[in-house]
Amino acid sequence: MKRTILTGIKPTGQIHLGNYIGAIKPALELAKVKDYQPVYFVADYHGITKIHHAEEFQTAREIQ
Repeated sequence: MKRTILTGIKPTGQIHLGNYIGAIKPALELAKVKDYQPVYFVADYHGITKIHHAEEFQTAREIQ
């Protein structure tokens, strides 16, 4: 039986190198491990902690 691993990121602006190295790359590598069932999410409402305008929030959560 596979173990479930849950991880997520905040949509606080454009993706940068720190996001890639710290969260995205490890998540992609985890997806290759056969013993785990990874589950990923984007924590939309956590993005509100840095964004104060509705337009910024909408833009930050869209995949570009």
